[in-house]
Amino acid sequence: MNKKLIYYKYRLILLLGTFIASFGFLAKTHAQDLGKTEKFPQWGYYTVRRDFRKCASPICGGFFIKQNNLKATPCLDGIFRDQCYVSSIDWSGLKLGLDELLKLQNQDPSRLLLRGSIVPVEFPGIGEFGELKVKEAFITATDTPRKGTFVVLKNNGIVCVTTPCFSTDKFVLNKPNSSQVSSIDLSQTDGTAEQIEAARKEIFAKGLIVVGRIKNVDDLDPTKRDIKFVGKQFYLRVEQK
Repeated sequence: MNKKLIYYKYRLILLLGTFIASFGFLAKTHAQDLGKTEKFPQWGYYTVRRDFRKCASPICGGFFIKQNNLKATPCLDGIFRDQCYVSSIDWSGLKLGLDELLKLQNQDPSRLLLRGSIVPVEFPGIGEFGELKVKEAFITATDTPRKGTFVVLKNNGIVCVTTPCFSTDKFVLNKPNSSQVSSIDLSQTDGTAEQIEAARKEIFAKGLIVVGRIKNVDDLDPTKRDIKFVGKQFYLRVEQK
């Protein structure tokens, strides 16, 4: 009887040890994943278009905004819609001089990508409307149509002596998705040599926002498969002071 009791205690200790070890590993992995997503802010990115409806402001005349990569955008009232109406855009969060700010405001909104949040603004006698409070602004490099997924490409510091080298992290905007790619193709963006050079520098700095698709380049050796991100458009950051 004592031998059986010792045996069951031993099995219980082994099971507890396995559970604790597994839990510790999962916690460690989760912490690593959290650290990875913190390398670049993935949330709160909007494309913009003007509201040309003919009625009194603030009911009309503002902007329609849409979160990238999402089928529906959460609006101020908590309802998810294809796009949200905001009566205005608050640019004060950007540290720009007056000339730079006016230049940004005069841009075609369809070329802008804005990171921010929708906040309520009360209009006495009319009601409450949303306002997009901007934290960062980006402008498309060219007029090439944006086709594909909006992602951020950022160098992760991995150094290789052979190819493929998965030295670039890929973060999907407005989604908790991240992975790595081994090469980047910006030739289809129609960007100038200077723009593409600026884009590559941004990959090694704060991260470059690109719209495009993943392309798997097969090799006879499956361990050498190149995972390439083919960009159709990219955004250059509006630098703040």
